[in-house]
Order: sequence, then C-alpha cells, then structure tokens
Amino acid sequence: MPTGEEHQRQAARIILAAIGPAGFALAGSGAIREHGLIDRPTNDIDLFAPARAAAGFSDAIDTAIATLTAHRYTCEVGRLSSHFARLLLTTREGYVFEVDLGLDWRAHDPIRLEVGPVLAIEDAVANKVGALYSRGEPRDYLDVDAIRESGRFAEDHLLSLAAQHDPGFDVTLFATRLRAVESLVPDDIAEYGISSTDLDAIKRRLLAWGQGLTGHSPEPTVSPDA
Repeated sequence: MPTGEEHQRQAARIILAAIGPAGFALAGSGAIREHGLIDRPTNDIDLFAPARAAAGFSDAIDTAIATLTAHRYTCEVGRLSSHFARLLLTTREGYVFEVDLGLDWRAHDPIRLEVGPVLAIEDAVANKVGALYSRGEPRDYLDVDAIRESGRFAEDHLLSLAAQHDPGFDVTLFATRLRAVESLVPDDIAEYGISSTDLDAIKRRLLAWGQGLTGHSPEPTVSPDA
C-alpha cells in the first residue's frame, strides 16, 4: 500500500506533467521536501504559477481535473476563484488529500526534479519563512527550524529572502513570532512524529534566534526585476 507521501508525489507528478508548461510548479512544504530540507509528512499539495499565468488559470484547472479523472482519481472542487482552486482528491485506495492551485510571485524560474517543476529553493524557503511570519502554524515552526538547522542558509539570508517576497516583512514582528514558539505543546505536533525532547530543542533554538533579532535589520536582497 503506498504511503501518503507516495500518493501525493504521484498526483503532483501527474498534474505537473499536464500543467507544468503553463507555469505551475510544486510549492509549499512539498517543495522544501523535494529540496531535501524537511522529511515530515504533509497533508496536501501546493502548485503555484506566476501572476502572468492568470489569463490561462481557468483552463489549467480544467486540464488538471480532466487529467486526474483520466487517472482514476475522484476529484471534487472545494474552492474556485479566478486565481485559486482547491481540489479534494480520493485515490482508488481511498486515500484523501487536498491540492491547492494558485498564483504567486517568484524570484527565480522553477527547477526540474524527479516530480516535475519545483520552486527554486530560494523561493520555496522564502515562502516558508513568510508562512511562519504571517500565520505561525506549528508545522511552520518545524519547517523553519529544519531549514535553519540544515546549514544551507545563514540567518540573514533567510530574513532577506522573506523581505524580498514580502515588502512588509518586519524583523521585529518576526522575532515576536519566533518567541511565540514557547506556546507549542506536544499535542500540537504529534502528527509529525516529533518527540517532546525534539520539541524542546526546537523551542530553545527558535527562542534564542528570536531573542537575538531585537534591533536587527536584514541585509537587502535586490529583486531581479529591479
């Protein structure tokens, strides 16, 4: 029986083969997992195209639905607008998961990995830091800590990437968000297989980072459009 991750990767591969040429790429936690930065389970797939793909967005959604149906997925439309769609998929084995498709800004062209087009690592990481900043879900703390611990991005680089993607990014507010990790309890992250000991270590690291950011400003990152 395929795992949840295998079901998600197979669906992503099928959809991207159909609408990747329209600009769609794997985004969200799936993207940073494909880049080898995290290995936690995820519950959905995020596929995003640049804003310039807006004119063809509706056709791309129709193509995705038709392709999935042809591959014997049951596909229901949960939300649909001119720039966002949420599909609820059920596999033949009965595994249920969501696919979000939308439009978003990116600084770099996607790269091609085994699953298909995937956001460049800089864009994927910037989006994850931005997710922690804007919503602060328990999974966002886990992912940002894993990215930071990977050693592939210096702290200033993470802040600069986030500021490039969000001109309103405020380091002081981000520091406050980091310090809010203290409120996490084991039940918040039980589904991700994180032990209480691991959670304590994550909290210590992110609290220290947040406390060290007081009065700090990130080095500017120049947009490629500048």
